[in-house]
Amino acid sequence: ICIVNAMEGVETELNALILEHLKSRGYLQSSATLETELQHRKFKPLPIVQSPGLLVSLPLNSRRHGVNSSYLYQTKFLLAFEHGDRAGFFNLWDQHLPLPLKNGDPTCQSLEFNVSVHFAVYPVRAGTGSGAQAVQDFKSYLENRGAVLAQSQEFAMFCALPYVPDPSKHPTFKTIFTDLWTIELKARLEQFLRLAISEVSDAPASSNTRLFSIYTSSKGLRTSGTTMGEVSTLQKKLSDQEQHYEAKLMELQTNYHTLVGISMELVETLESSISGQQITSDYIHGLCSRLFGSAVQQGIDLTRPGTTTALLRASVTALTQSVQLPQRPATQQQQQQQQLPRQQKQQQLPQPQQLDYSKMKSDLKRSSNTRKALLLQAIRWRLTRSLAPVMDGALRDFISNDILGCASPSSECVIGALLCNGDPGVQEQAARLVNAFCSMGMGRAYITQSTHLVRTLCDVAIARLDDTHTQRNVLGSIQKISLKKSLQTLMIDAKLPHWLIEFLKGVESLSDYSLRYALALLMNLTLRTAGKKACIPSGAIILRLLGDLLEYDDTEVCSYVNGILYSLLSVPELRSEGKTLGLGELLSSSIKTSPPEIKSQLKYILRQLGSDSTVQEDSGDDADNEDDEEDPEVIEGDEEDTLTMDESVTGETLLASEYQVSSHLLTFTPDINIVSSMRWQSLLH
Repeated sequence: ICIVNAMEGVETELNALILEHLKSRGYLQSSATLETELQHRKFKPLPIVQSPGLLVSLPLNSRRHGVNSSYLYQTKFLLAFEHGDRAGFFNLWDQHLPLPLKNGDPTCQSLEFNVSVHFAVYPVRAGTGSGAQAVQDFKSYLENRGAVLAQSQEFAMFCALPYVPDPSKHPTFKTIFTDLWTIELKARLEQFLRLAISEVSDAPASSNTRLFSIYTSSKGLRTSGTTMGEVSTLQKKLSDQEQHYEAKLMELQTNYHTLVGISMELVETLESSISGQQITSDYIHGLCSRLFGSAVQQGIDLTRPGTTTALLRASVTALTQSVQLPQRPATQQQQQQQQLPRQQKQQQLPQPQQLDYSKMKSDLKRSSNTRKALLLQAIRWRLTRSLAPVMDGALRDFISNDILGCASPSSECVIGALLCNGDPGVQEQAARLVNAFCSMGMGRAYITQSTHLVRTLCDVAIARLDDTHTQRNVLGSIQKISLKKSLQTLMIDAKLPHWLIEFLKGVESLSDYSLRYALALLMNLTLRTAGKKACIPSGAIILRLLGDLLEYDDTEVCSYVNGILYSLLSVPELRSEGKTLGLGELLSSSIKTSPPEIKSQLKYILRQLGSDSTVQEDSGDDADNEDDEEDPEVIEGDEEDTLTMDESVTGETLLASEYQVSSHLLTFTPDINIVSSMRWQSLLH
């Protein structure tokens, strides 16, 4: 019985291969006859055959258009894409792509969603108008064909796109306004259309079926003028070239890291010499040895006056000559050296000393308030006053050793207890450190492991209304983690929207930092239905405050104000309150004097004020968006640091004297993933 079932399965697959080949070559009568006979013999339904590059077999519904029809259709698709013609594009999409492909192929569905996003933001990118209709079309797509994909993790964030006043400035949507995103999407679309439409043309060479591929591969025949052996050879050459350039890149990076480290040491040494410390010949010899290791091995005396300068000039001359010479292929010996394990290419960089993290956590819990404040400051300085590779390594060490207790039970959350410390200095330094961690993606992921800490931050903020350094850093920390839906729910339940309204009442006395972050946080929270409803009791107050800020002399502040207004006015009660307060007149007046980017936002808000829409309930409240916000070039937390302790040991000196484990240089291996960070890119450029 098993053998019979296996044979039936094989025959079913063979029948599917033959049927696909007949249809792709235009033998429609033969394929219909075969299908009829298979049904008569009661064979199982034929499986969908995976043609090369396409997951669904396509019918020949465009044979009458001739050999060049596929090229013409591709051109029409791309022209509609480039000119933002959504209606024309999707007319072609529905006309020339079969329903099984659109409903069954994940690649096709993903591409359709991204193209819809492109058309939604096209008017803003191209500056052709407000784009209200484009946004409305995208909302309609989300509610119909895109409803299923919108629930996936990849596309969930785009559900908020129609409700953000200026998505080009929102960190979540910043990527889709870049030229690179559009170029890559167009390339993917072009490749997909070339494969899909070629399947429905009558050119045999462009519709190689699986049966044809199996035959040619078994006979070793040429396809497109190239044998499989030649393809394999080309792939090997490409792989060799990739390894060659990877090795060259690694060599350049390690040399660069070494020079950065030596330069940093030299600057520190010069600063020390100003205060009277002498520079020893051994120290100079050590630096020169790292610069000219080969010269030391050859027995050259680097301590002799003029030797180091001569070697530097010679190296610069050699470098200039090597740039002018034409590039030669690497020899076999050079290729073997380039393929050595990465560990053999490690270079020594001056790294922070290894620390006794157990003692540090113990002191953060039990030492004096002065020591706690200084230690918190020293930990922060290791992040904010270090070069990118050193900072990344230090952050990883802090997280892996759970220095703040975020990965521990709430009772062991060290930083949470410090935020509630009765000493203002300790509380401020704790808030500054959390803000520094939240300035980096890896740090935000670590901080948000502890919902207890997030609740503590909310409690600390809500406890006061004054604009202190502690309050600013707490506010900055909360805003940076407020894009996660689960944390938004926690913040709304903690009455944070109500506190923000009270806090913003004192707008005249707020710093620019507090005003920006308070408005940005309120905008994020009012994207949620619960956040909007939390503002209803104080509707008149918040709408009056926002109305006064409509013409504020700061574009960033105005964008946040407009975002909050757009969200709140989707609630009928708040929209009615806005009309009573004369918000329409304020908006009309502001439109006349605002810059173009703000003017388009205000028109959206005015249209929202006059609409009859009702607030829609959130879907998937517990699904967090991915944190795609890039790390800033400057980590926050150091601004106006008021901690001054006369004759106290601070910063790296404190860490080295009290918590150092060893005094040797750590070995550092450059990591390609670390190079992708924003601060590291700024160094490389």
